[in-house]
Amino acid sequence: MNRHIPSSQIVQDIDSIRRLLGTTKASLWPGFESTGVLVTGLSVGDLIPSETSAAAEALEDDFSPLLHPGGIHSYHIHPTGDHHFSGIDSGNYSFTDNSDDDEAFSVGAFIWPQAIASNAIMGKYDSAGNKEEWRFWIDAAGKLDLELHDASASATEIGVSDAALTLGVPGLAIATYDGAQATPAVNLYFNDTLLNASSATTETGSYVGMENTTAPLTVGCGGVSATPTTEFHGRMALPFITGKVLNATERTSLFNIYRSLLGF
Repeated sequence: MNRHIPSSQIVQDIDSIRRLLGTTKASLWPGFESTGVLVTGLSVGDLIPSETSAAAEALEDDFSPLLHPGGIHSYHIHPTGDHHFSGIDSGNYSFTDNSDDDEAFSVGAFIWPQAIASNAIMGKYDSAGNKEEWRFWIDAAGKLDLELHDASASATEIGVSDAALTLGVPGLAIATYDGAQATPAVNLYFNDTLLNASSATTETGSYVGMENTTAPLTVGCGGVSATPTTEFHGRMALPFITGKVLNATERTSLFNIYRSLLGF
């Protein structure tokens, strides 16, 4: 495995991100690697660059690692060949609703989309196995969505941005959920700008709460690694998950660090 050797400034920046995410169910994938079949994570779980039928695929073969000014890589993800990143099933990625702040979470990543219709950024969402939990994605209208799914009731709460993303514009996409089951508050941000004036969600069916299933985490697609769905098309870097709602100060700090590391 070939990695870029991080400078002290990169280490400081990554540590600053880690501190902003906190310690509750927080995971981050920095992207030091440019070759091989592993993107190491901080906290829980690594990511495996994968292709059709879940076979591991070397980063240098199909993911075109791009070294950014701050010293970390973004990876190109393309639906042709079902290229995506395969993660593990972990309780650190599950957020079951009990009207409790402990069930709150935020997810995000740097994205540089080449398609903006039905493209999953990341999720724990296996619809074929009836094991949907949540997914952060760009919907068919090109808008950012965070979907919370109650698998046993086949019901959802979905927060949607007011306007579509612009094709080819890079930036930091973040979704936050406050953990409340009865009246969920979901907020969606791109480059530190709130995209939905109301944090209200739309309920379909009788949503009770997400359930901790055995669905694995996937980055760059939904479903499971062998049969990916809603595949992302474009570049992605520094995906993260944390078990809290990122506040305004934390989001702005993350945006500034990401912009410095990635040069956008």
